[in-house]
Amino acid sequence: MWRITAMWDWFWYYRKGKIKYNVYDFGDTYMATASNGKITVLNCYGSTEKSAKEMALFKLKQGSKAPLE
Repeated sequence: MWRITAMWDWFWYYRKGKIKYNVYDFGDTYMATASNGKITVLNCYGSTEKSAKEMALFKLKQGSKAPLE
C-alpha cells in the first residue's frame, strides 16, 4: 500500500515541483509537515493552520539551502 501512496505523491506533487503539506489539529495548536520529495520537515507547530504551514515552508526552504553531506 505504501508503494501506491509513494507513486501517487511523486506523480501528483513532486514531479510538478509542488510541495505536499499535511496539517494536524491538536486542539489549541496545529502541527504541519511538508515535503518536496527530497526533504521532509516534521513538527512545525503554530497556533493557526496558516502559521503552522508557514513554519513548515520556512524550515523546508532552510533545509534546501543547507549543504547535504
